Amino acid sequence: MPDISELKHRIKSIQDTHQITKAMELISITKMRKAVAKQSFSSVYFDSVRYTLKDIMRHSSDVRNRYTVHRPSNRTAYIVVAGDKGLAGAFNNNVLNLAWEHMQRRPVHYVVTIGQMARAFFESREQQIDLEFTHAITNPTLHDARGIMRDILELYDRNLMDEVYVVFTRMHSTTVHEPVMVKLLPIEEKDIEVDVKSTFNGEICYDPSPREVLDVLVPQYLVGMIYSTLIHSSASEHAARMMAMSNANKNAEKMLDALNLEYNRLRQGAITTELFDLSSGRIFSENNSK
Repeated sequence: MPDISELKHRIKSIQDTHQITKAMELISITKMRKAVAKQSFSSVYFDSVRYTLKDIMRHSSDVRNRYTVHRPSNRTAYIVVAGDKGLAGAFNNNVLNLAWEHMQRRPVHYVVTIGQMARAFFESREQQIDLEFTHAITNPTLHDARGIMRDILELYDRNLMDEVYVVFTRMHSTTVHEPVMVKLLPIEEKDIEVDVKSTFNGEICYDPSPREVLDVLVPQYLVGMIYSTLIHSSASEHAARMMAMSNANKNAEKMLDALNLEYNRLRQGAITTELFDLSSGRIFSENNSK
């Protein structure tokens, strides 16, 4: 049975840890809200880009771009987006295992990692990493997305890969995060997700031509896709860490309640014993004086 001093030390240690996890929970809430706000600010423009691109590819099947042409080979590249830190529950493991399972079915593949946890995951499995980006997931910016897109397109233009998938965690709500895999290249009409609905039923005329508009929209679409994956992953990571820290706080509070109860019981027992010893000594002294 632990003594009072040991219990006091355990209670102090748990209280210190509880303060840290509580602060981490509050920080994650703030960062998650900022990431969600970024997504909402940029979604209006990028949703319009996706809608227009999908409309051109659907109604102008003869219009082609070098990034919309299917290549017959199967040299697949994976852009895997994970976090820079742990302590986020199963957030990192879920998305990394999804990517790894899909890779095992492809004989030739390239790996592009975003986040230190993704790099460590593939290094532990002796998987070669062709490109890596760190700290892009901490505070995603359009500058980061453009840099990633530029490097990927450079490899794609050099004919070093035939298709590109991006693996990330999509945030549906603060409690629901889903690891998903989306095809990035080549661009196909069926792979373009459109969140906006148009009430216009007529024919859209693209000036100067659908081909030229397509050439302008394709880079914007790719930047928007990469930026969206970074934002979703960042928000999901902070939400997952918020939930993990919230659970840790609840467990700490339960442990503190149990330990405080045990501490008070031992303390009361010690006081009772001390009073009993004092009373016994007084009675013994009185009997000797008689």
